[in-house]
Amino acid sequence: MCSLSAANAKFCLYFFRELSKGKRNENIFFSPLSLSAAFGMVVLGARGNTLEQIEKVGFLCSEKGTVVKIQAKRPVIPSDTALLAEVSEPRPGCSLTIANRLFGEITYPFFQQYLDSAKKFYRSELEPVNFKYTEEEVTDKINFWVENETKGKIKDLFSAGFIDPSTVLVLVSAIYFKGKWAVEFKKEDTKETYFHLNKVQRTVQMMFQEGYFNMAIIEELKMKVIELLYFDNEMSMFILLPEVVCEDSTGLEQLEHTLTYEKLAEWTNSDRMQQLKVKVYLPQFKMEESYILNKILQEMGAINVFDWGKADLSGISRKDGLVVSKVIQKSFVEVNEEGTEAADAMGLVAVPLCRPISYEFKADHPFLFFIRHNPTNTILFFGRYSSP
Repeated sequence: MCSLSAANAKFCLYFFRELSKGKRNENIFFSPLSLSAAFGMVVLGARGNTLEQIEKVGFLCSEKGTVVKIQAKRPVIPSDTALLAEVSEPRPGCSLTIANRLFGEITYPFFQQYLDSAKKFYRSELEPVNFKYTEEEVTDKINFWVENETKGKIKDLFSAGFIDPSTVLVLVSAIYFKGKWAVEFKKEDTKETYFHLNKVQRTVQMMFQEGYFNMAIIEELKMKVIELLYFDNEMSMFILLPEVVCEDSTGLEQLEHTLTYEKLAEWTNSDRMQQLKVKVYLPQFKMEESYILNKILQEMGAINVFDWGKADLSGISRKDGLVVSKVIQKSFVEVNEEGTEAADAMGLVAVPLCRPISYEFKADHPFLFFIRHNPTNTILFFGRYSSP
């Protein structure tokens, strides 16, 4: 991975560890790239200790992997803004929407230079709204914007009463992804079966196909890693599937405890993975996860930006008292049989003369997964599936 994608991957795993605390056996799904880009809009106006704390969390890095610095009050725009533009380009067979926006109290005099920079570098705008007297209308406005940007998949981001008259700035990050497989799972092969979570069994619709896939067998963790390509081969889903160790454990906790960027890069490296004949069983699933991130980001070190007395966002407005009141991310992903009919989309495969060994990859118990943009090796989404 290049330095920028490596930095994003490290932030992804750091954020996952913090998010997963207290969420044992729960589904998790988020976009580290979108969160980084969304917070970049705050970085444009952050100064002093507020900026330094955000930098230390690891949101933004330069091409050389070093933290982006601010010089003479002029922000050096991080290179992941170009990365964001590249990965969100329209492509056949995949629908990817990354939508970020700031909603700010209308009584605050925002600098025009800041508004122009947010629009130029993040394709986003800070929209002035009246939190003090029309919080219900503002709630509806934000919810409508998110629903529109995510093609109707994400609704009611804010519940009634969540925004109150004291709110001055809301950062919204909404992500939607749906991709077609390079080789489809045939619907007639999908069967109802059990998904095992410790001693609990739940029914799922389990998809099936047999073919040649890139797979790695990690003996030291008793784990398999498989790559499932999407339609244009520019994106892949990687699944990290630990074996069932015993009736009470799948080995997922050990995997999460030992997972590092270096190991993840090694396991998914093209030199480590082999093209093998595999029987793949994968559950259909939809995940829609919503997180209020204030506490998590504070625990990671970004404290001042949420503190009325310490936040320095003087690059956004000359008026004192401006803070980030809420940071919310809501993500949606859908995995089903759909794919292109072009079964040769994966390219030609050299078939050995002898009968190949057929491996089995059966995701009928908890696993980790992530979606990667292959040209840049960038993790777009990361998740844990453990509860149908």
